[in-house]
Amino acid sequence: MNPLILWNWFVDWVLPFAVVFGTIVLFHELGHFVVARRAGVKVHEFAIGFGRALVQWKRGETRYSVRIFPLGGFVKLAGMDPAPDPEEEVAPDDERSFQRKPLWQRMAIIAAGPLANFVLAFLLLVVFYAAITVPFAVADVMPGSPAEAAGLLPGDRIVAVEGQPVSNLAELSGTLQQYPDQTVTVTVERGGERLDLPVHATRDGETGRVLIGVTVMGGGTAGKERLPLGESVARAARDTWEWTVSLLRWLGGIVTGRTSAQQVRDSVTGPIGIVVGLGESARSGIGYLLLFAAVLNVNLGLVNLLPVPVLDGGWLLFLLIEAVRGRPLSPEHQGMAQFVGLTLLLALMAFVFYLDLTRLFG
Repeated sequence: MNPLILWNWFVDWVLPFAVVFGTIVLFHELGHFVVARRAGVKVHEFAIGFGRALVQWKRGETRYSVRIFPLGGFVKLAGMDPAPDPEEEVAPDDERSFQRKPLWQRMAIIAAGPLANFVLAFLLLVVFYAAITVPFAVADVMPGSPAEAAGLLPGDRIVAVEGQPVSNLAELSGTLQQYPDQTVTVTVERGGERLDLPVHATRDGETGRVLIGVTVMGGGTAGKERLPLGESVARAARDTWEWTVSLLRWLGGIVTGRTSAQQVRDSVTGPIGIVVGLGESARSGIGYLLLFAAVLNVNLGLVNLLPVPVLDGGWLLFLLIEAVRGRPLSPEHQGMAQFVGLTLLLALMAFVFYLDLTRLFG
């Protein structure tokens, strides 16, 4: 294979995934690590990825490693799990053991990983709103549409409709609604020149909206200018909250049956879909990559809080049961629950891989 093709494939697809997903995992594990250290728990290892270690070093009592498979990571805490290495065994009464810490500290250590992902999503959105501009430009022209007939091209910056300035999607849509089934003059900038193109605005039979047949870069964020820091922080907090609530409602719809199987198939994606999405976002610009990464952080943070054994939410469930019972579950019961959780998780991963492959290859 041509080395240039391999290089382009690496830059377009592998590199965005490695950088974004690696950052997500790093923040998640740092959340566990920092709170564990603050609580006085001994940390044997801080690892990014799974499998054989590519790079590792030791600083103090903790070994740090980057491993061959980048789909995750872990922080190995003293006393949290049975130690396969005799050197990592701790006495039951060791004050630096995870199990010796008060219940609230153990819950804080577990919850810190997913919460760190929400914090990262918020920070990425602050950067997006404060530092990124999104041009109000055509992303795609629908085949056979009035826009195609008029000669609009991807990359055209939309400036005005019938002499009325438009700078975002809401203004474009609102102006078009005034001219149903009429020919309007759409002013665009292309190659440093302004062009007036006659476009026949048509009413869509299903939605009733007046359309010309284009999509714009960034959708609802098209035309966004840099915002003051205070407003950026407020919008970032609002978006993080709204995305979280929206995902909770979607998950609730699955449990109650309000979300159809077709909607689940259309919405759920796995590593392949994430690689494709990140690659497409990276090619569209840093702003789109930041937004995609923020959405990923919210999704992965919330999924990790689900009460499924082997996930952080499963550990929190065990600790809640301990709080109610006054004593922890037996290791046998925890092991059985984790086996069931792992089986369910592997089945879900197989399902999303199948969905990704069917979308990729039709």
